[in-house]
Amino acid sequence: MSEAMTSESIVEAEWLLKGYWTKLRFAFQTDKGGWSDVDILAYKPESKHLIVSESKVRGPKDHVYAYTAHTASKYGSIIKYDEDNYFSFLRHLPKLCEDGTIFNNFERMVRKFTVQLVCNYAVHDNMRHKVNADIKKVVDKHRLPVLVDFQLDTTIDVLARIIEAERKSKQGRRYGHPILDMAREINRYFFPVIRYAGQMKSDKKELHSQVLTNFLKALRIKDSI
Repeated sequence: MSEAMTSESIVEAEWLLKGYWTKLRFAFQTDKGGWSDVDILAYKPESKHLIVSESKVRGPKDHVYAYTAHTASKYGSIIKYDEDNYFSFLRHLPKLCEDGTIFNNFERMVRKFTVQLVCNYAVHDNMRHKVNADIKKVVDKHRLPVLVDFQLDTTIDVLARIIEAERKSKQGRRYGHPILDMAREINRYFFPVIRYAGQMKSDKKELHSQVLTNFLKALRIKDSI
């Protein structure tokens, strides 16, 4: 599975856990006659909530691109900083809202619309308000038929939420989805019910620590639980 496909599956996994219907690589024809696609569509019929999500992980495998007050002072806005890379998909929003692209009657089917970008941009907390305002200006220019919320995440943000949500899930069987089943196994060993170890709590705690040792070493976390 390629990196791009894996990152899309991570995004899809969170919406699946929340009970949304999902579709990867939704293809549509642009106004110029060419073809493009949405990385992940997610939809919940009960609330008529549509999510259009793009997953963009670029550059060397260890690179994270910061957006701080320093970055903003140099570039002015995250849109200029982006240079039409990650945010280029925003120009397709009017087409996606047209009848016949996703739904035959978009306004009847969509009550809430969320646009999500999952990428390796790490935005400092004190810059999130400015980033959201910059993106809102771009979205508002399209005069879409429904109000749009924007959600900017890193891949690790999404993974963290998936692990936490899976831990709370009541599903006992495997999911049949690689990301969800990986989260399930992580939760198994971090939050185990240890059987057949006797009644000594100290033995169970020591065994739990031993089970996690290699995993914690791989993440360079020195202190075990």
